[in-house]
Formats: sequence, structure tokens, C-alpha cells
Amino acid sequence: MARHDAVQQIKERLSIVDVVAPYVELHPAGKSMKGKSPFSNEKTPSFFVSPDRGMYYCFSTAQGGDMFTFVQAMEGVDFKGALKILAEKAGVELVPEDPRKKTERDRQYDVLEAATVYFERSLSGMKQAQEYLQQRGVLPQTIAKWRIGYAPGPPQYGWRELKHALEEEEYTVPEMLRAGLIKEADAGKEAYDMFRDRIMFPIFDNAGHVVAFSGRILSKDSDAPKYVNSPETDLFNKSEILYGYDKAKQGIRSMDFCLCVEGQFDVIMAHQAGYTNTVAISGTALTPHHVMLLQRLSNRAVLALDADRAGIAAVKRAAELMLARGMDVKVVRMPDEEDPADMIQKDAAQFKKVVGQATHVIEYLLAVLADQATDERAFKLQVREEILPYVARIPNRIDQEHFEGVIAKRVQTTQEAIHIETQRFIEKIAAQPHSKKVTQQARRSENKDAHNDTSGALRRKEELEKYFAVLVDVLPKEYVPLLVEHLEKVIEQTHAHLTEKYDPADLSGISFQIEQYIDKVPIKQVLDEVVTNLNELNRLLSREKRRVYAEQQKQADMNGDTEAAIDAAKQIAEVQKQEAALMVDLELFGITT
Repeated sequence: MARHDAVQQIKERLSIVDVVAPYVELHPAGKSMKGKSPFSNEKTPSFFVSPDRGMYYCFSTAQGGDMFTFVQAMEGVDFKGALKILAEKAGVELVPEDPRKKTERDRQYDVLEAATVYFERSLSGMKQAQEYLQQRGVLPQTIAKWRIGYAPGPPQYGWRELKHALEEEEYTVPEMLRAGLIKEADAGKEAYDMFRDRIMFPIFDNAGHVVAFSGRILSKDSDAPKYVNSPETDLFNKSEILYGYDKAKQGIRSMDFCLCVEGQFDVIMAHQAGYTNTVAISGTALTPHHVMLLQRLSNRAVLALDADRAGIAAVKRAAELMLARGMDVKVVRMPDEEDPADMIQKDAAQFKKVVGQATHVIEYLLAVLADQATDERAFKLQVREEILPYVARIPNRIDQEHFEGVIAKRVQTTQEAIHIETQRFIEKIAAQPHSKKVTQQARRSENKDAHNDTSGALRRKEELEKYFAVLVDVLPKEYVPLLVEHLEKVIEQTHAHLTEKYDPADLSGISFQIEQYIDKVPIKQVLDEVVTNLNELNRLLSREKRRVYAEQQKQADMNGDTEAAIDAAKQIAEVQKQEAALMVDLELFGITT
């Protein structure tokens, strides 16, 4: 019997509850079952099982999947072992099958892991790098936890130390290039290492796999950039990755807020000081996708960014995105020319104190303007132009009214005057051509770099497909038929076929996180996000088709085949027409904007 057939038979004969119940005492919790995590010693139940979807998710340890992944985790076996255990339980006879070959993606993970091990090993032999980390206050256990390493390079080593080490492990140059570990040289010359003479910080995806690196230069007299990050690859999309997110998920949930900082040292030192809810952006501006990841874990954020102009600009960007999604955003007033890592090294207790004194972003920006003001009238005008637009983006009317009062008191005017000015900004935002569509364009702009290349687009397409694969099961039922009908037009396949494409272990966490998110936010906001993602998936799939026809047209032109070139051009026009026809707004769900 083929493995796929065996899996299906087992799932037909056993339910997820049958498999989990011997390990966990489950109790009804709405549509799901709930119990204490079998993976951690917790007092408050955070382990959920969905009988309908055949999935489980443990919020305390951020892991989930189907009955097979559960048995793997509980019994310490691989998939084959879990299959054998469940087949015996279900009375299904197994027939061995040939193992599948590793995919190209698997090889990328493998070569990045090999590079990480090499960097870790190199650090143990580089005294100067060890001394630098010690001077920064990084403890040995922190180095081990975050897998910090060292990339050899000039002046003490050559330009191709990693390349040659990986070649000895039988990794090829194309594999290293695809993983962003080496760079191509001029014609006739050997490719060389991307990272040389740098302290290496592996960047992990949400599941804890190494997908990229950030390297901090070690030699003080070097003219090279202070930090170098991996280029975007099939595995690494900087618009989607938050450094430390894989290790911070549990901390964000338990502390009920995320602490956002700027750099790798800030993250690891914050975790070392007990703030295990800390994340940093990986070499790009904060994006809507980053905010979505954080909001699924907590609706509260604290920003601890530099006090310079760039740091204040980053605070404003975060405020614009987070406030619009209804998040509670506070800001730590950092001392001039100090970052979290410096503060923690000098006095961790003082850092905890300033985090505890964080103020709401509106109040923080008011204080910044007050410090910069040259006269009272100029200050009031700046408040109107620079602060009220953020108040206008707050969806909660009670919160809006509160901050209108705070601002009125600070600028010594009436709350009614501030309210009138705020309303003007609200109307201005609403008057923009289909305000929602403008927001979508802003979101697309944020991800433009990632989606310009095929690998980034493929990664985003897979993420959106997984999102829609599970959304049907957690969205309120009255919206599901309309969603499925339009989705299947976009993807040109059935929803069931889409779901079968992906591993249940990947889908489980997404499913429960979306379910929790839907329970916390207004349904209109949820549907607005659904529409945004539908349109983005439509564009990505359309772009794929156009790329294929454009290649055909190019080839036909080269071959002098005018008829084929014209036909390809017609196909491109038809795809564009279809894309436009499938763009939707909230009216898809019967909601007028």
C-alpha cells in the first residue's frame, strides 16, 4: 500500500481526539477541545485540538500539526515510526515504499545549517571574536542558544574559507549561490565568500530553521560596511522575517506584548536580560506582514529604538501600521546615543525600568515635538500636522477621544477643537480613492523588492495559499461559500486540492493563529484582510502566467515566428483582463465601503 493511501485510511479510522486523548485530558472549548500542554509544565491550558480539522496546536510551545506530528513529538519517532504506531492502532497494514529524494529546498536548508556549524566551530578558534563578544556582555550560554559564530576572512584568513569547507562536504557552487553564502567573481575567477571576518548571527524562520545570516565586521580598521546581510533567496524574504521571532513567540504570548528593537545585539541581550519577547527587523522597514505576525500573538507592542532621527522615523512608521490595526503601541524613551544592548550591559535593571516607563506612542511623539519646538505656535502647528494623523488612524473611538483630550491639554486648547481637526484627517483618509485600495497599494509597495524576483514571489504565493487553505475552516460560515467560489476562480483548482498541497504541520499553527486572531478583531477588519490577500494572490498568479507567455513571445521573436509571437501577446492581454476581472473589494461579502 502506498504511504498516501495508508495515511488516508488511518485518518478515516481514527480521529485526532482518539490519538491525543490518551496523553492529554481534553475538555470542550467552543468548536475545539482544550487541555494542558503535554510538551510543557503549564497551569493554564493552552493546548487546543480541532476535531473538525483533525489538527492540534500548543500555544505554550508554538507547535502543532495532525495526528502524525503529535505522535512524532510524544514518542520521539520520525514520520515512519508514527505511521507504524498509528497503523497498528487503526488496524491498517503497511507496505514499505522507496524514500523520496531531498528537494532543492531541503538542500538549501542543509547547506545553511552546514554553514552555521562551520561558523560556530570557527568562533571557538578565533580568540579576537570571542573577546569581542565578551566585551559586549554576551554570555557563553547566549552564544550557544543563538548559534553565534565567526566567518574567517582577511586579514588573518583567505577570501574563500567557507566555500572550500562546504565543497569538502560536497555542496556545489550553485547551491551556495542560491543560499546567499558566496558571491560570483569577475569572469574567470573563483566565487568568494559573502561573509569575511565577521561575527555571524544566523537568521531563523518561524520554525527555527536557519534561512540567512547577518554579519558584523570584526576588524576595527576595515572600510567594509559594519553589517552585511544575506541577499533574498527562496528561503529568506526580509519583508517577512523578524529576527528572534522563532524564540520570542512564547515570550510574547506569556508577557502579552512584543518588545521591538533594531539590531541583533539588542535582541540577544534583551533575551539574556529576561525579555524573551524581543524581536528585531531584518534589514528593512517594518512591513504590514511583520505587524500581522506580531498581532497574532499579542495586541500590544513596545518599541525600544534609538533616540536619533532614524529611530524616531522608525517609530512613526510602526505607529502608522500598528495603530491602524488597533494595536496598543508604547515607546521606550531611550537615552541619547545608547541602544538596548548598551544599556543592558551597563545596568540591566535600568533597562527594565525604562521599559516599564514606556509611554503610548502618541504621548511619546508629543514629547519629542515639545523638545524640538522653537516656539509655542510652531509646536501647535506641528502637533496638528504630525500627531493628529496618527490619532485619526486609531479605529477605537474611545481611544481616539482619550488622546484628543491628552493633546488638547498639552497644547492648551479645547478638546472640541482637537476633535474637529482629527475629523478632518479622518475624512481626508476616507476621501482618498478607495482608501482600502490605497492601503493595499502601500502593502504591495512594502513587499515590492521581495516580489520583483521569482523566488520571493513564490514564497509569498505559498504563504497566501496556506492562509486560504485553512481560512475556510475558521472564517464565520456565512462568508465561506462566497470566499470559496471566488478563491477557486483565482487559483483555478478546488479548495480541497489546494489544502492537499501542504503539510498539515505547517497548516496547523496558521489555522489556530488565524482562529485566535479572528476572535480578537472586528469581522470587517478580518474580511478586509481576506480581500487584500485574495487580490494579492490573484496578482501573483497572473504574474506567473504573464511571465510564461512573455518567455514564449521572446522565443517566438528570436525564431522569427510572427504568428506565435502575436498569439503569446494575445494571451498576455487575456491574462491581464482576467486579473482585472477577478479583483474584488468588501462587496464580495455584501459589505459596502
